[in-house]
Amino acid sequence: MSTVCNLPEKIARRCVHRRAIFLSVLFALSSATFCSSLWAASLDGPQISQPSDNDAIVYRITSSSAAINSATNGTPQQHLDAAKQALISFRNTANPRDLGDAERELAALTDDQRNTDFYFYRASLRQSLHLFDEALDDLDTISVMQGDNLESLMMRFTISFVTGKYQAAEQACEALKHRDNNLYAASCAQQLQAATGDPSTAYRDLKHAMAEFGVLSDRRALIWASGTLADIAERAGRDDTLTLWQLALQLNRDDLYTRARLAAALLAHGDYAQVLSVTEDYMAVDALAVSRAIAQKQLGDGDALITTLRERFDEARWRGEILHKRAYAQFLLDIEQQPAAALAMAEMNWTHQREWPDVIILARARDAMNNKVTP
Repeated sequence: MSTVCNLPEKIARRCVHRRAIFLSVLFALSSATFCSSLWAASLDGPQISQPSDNDAIVYRITSSSAAINSATNGTPQQHLDAAKQALISFRNTANPRDLGDAERELAALTDDQRNTDFYFYRASLRQSLHLFDEALDDLDTISVMQGDNLESLMMRFTISFVTGKYQAAEQACEALKHRDNNLYAASCAQQLQAATGDPSTAYRDLKHAMAEFGVLSDRRALIWASGTLADIAERAGRDDTLTLWQLALQLNRDDLYTRARLAAALLAHGDYAQVLSVTEDYMAVDALAVSRAIAQKQLGDGDALITTLRERFDEARWRGEILHKRAYAQFLLDIEQQPAAALAMAEMNWTHQREWPDVIILARARDAMNNKVTP
């Protein structure tokens, strides 16, 4: 009879959540937009072929596959170290298998073996999967066990900010003011100001803070502030937005969130050749792949990538787990020319994620729908 192996990896094809992942692993993990319900439309899902030959081998177990059962071996510290390395690898590659590795290693620890490192790594994993409430639960556990530290506060701020819970974000930001490096506090304070008040004033104040604290700040603080400044500049509609995203990427070339934001900014400016350069070899990241497909389409190409993305998103819809709704909404709007579907996806995304790109895709989808229905 046919040999079938059903892999227990519930996170296949899940990619990086942009800056939230950056925070999770940049601090404690490096020494140097949740699963959705099925979309409202009729979903047939990908076609599944069954072997006609009962002796056909559908999947062959390899040595790497057999490693799935090896998580019960090793000490608690070895499991924690392995989870840490898997999360670092995911930040750099967006390979979903790394999240599976991290989840497996963390699951090997019993309740009495779970320390603050465990809860921080699990919060980072959950943040990567857009399980924001669950990630905050783990951060709450850390707070009870030993009190908040810089890493947990920054993660708490990021999750709260991304989900539009600005009061909670402000509380985390206030707590950061008591830390040694005030550039973190200045960054989060001005990001909140830009989102809820005047982005032009926030831009000016953060530049002043970077001039004041920058020389005394560690590289991680400068990287974070640079990305924040670029985000604020984009909100303010400034001409130096592209330059600032380019600078942020130069400071941390492995950060996929910054690369995706730069690609989106280049796309908005119609610099399609540069979009292709920035996105090359990053097709595992939905946001980068969609930006590349749009740029290729504008240049009269892109059929192969569009087909690949269509299959990827169809498969995710079939499983009921479209993780990156913002990227999918953009794909529906700019590639598939389906404004109604794009608006539905953008609105679903908005219930969980409220970054500046989420604002943009929602507004664009609404405009497209208004133009469609207006005589």
